[in-house]
Amino acid sequence: MTAGPNVIPWKDAPEAVACNLAFGHLFQNLPRRLTVNGRLHAETYISAVGAIAGYAAQRTLFAESPPVMGVNINRVGTKSGDQYWFGDALNYMLVPKTDAEANRCVWSLASGGALSAGIQREQMPKLDAMFKYVASTIGGANEGKSSVSPAHQAHLPASDLLKAVWPIAITLFSGNFPGASGKFGVVPAAWWSAIAAQASNRPVTDVKSVLPPDIALTLIMESAIYCSKLDQSKVEGT
Repeated sequence: MTAGPNVIPWKDAPEAVACNLAFGHLFQNLPRRLTVNGRLHAETYISAVGAIAGYAAQRTLFAESPPVMGVNINRVGTKSGDQYWFGDALNYMLVPKTDAEANRCVWSLASGGALSAGIQREQMPKLDAMFKYVASTIGGANEGKSSVSPAHQAHLPASDLLKAVWPIAITLFSGNFPGASGKFGVVPAAWWSAIAAQASNRPVTDVKSVLPPDIALTLIMESAIYCSKLDQSKVEGT
């Protein structure tokens, strides 16, 4: 029997407690970090969820399979000199190849949240269209922005948003939690992607009163796809 999306993938891992704590604190602390004057902008929050999930997927992939150009990954440069990662191995970190991987991929979990929020399957955004859109914006004026209408854009382009929120994730993965008197164990990079993906499930439902689930799902996925391609030096510095 394969694991469904509701089965926590790290439940039997030696680091299960650290993973559970990181997951819980990420879910709780991200909205607080993005609240301004007592208000949380739904599109920015949802895009931040996707940004963390996409970049975490890349870091997990490279921790397990160091990038080898032309073998398991490709690198594409722009006129500005920026470099981006492309390849099936990276895409499969976001979209599962099998049902057994559904509980650790952002598409399965975020789309499950959209279904819970009331979306019909025929209203689901098309994966191919989102991947093509993100690729088409690289190096252009719309890079880091979603294909949704201007009224539903995040307050920051995805790369800037990721720079703002990734420190929260990496702090929690390091075992440092707000208000805690000490560390509770480091989360290996092998679990970063699964934790961030699991954290993408409920936000779509949480914002459904102000953001239709098809728009929320598009924001999450396009942000995740884009941020999975970003070079580590662009996100975390050299």
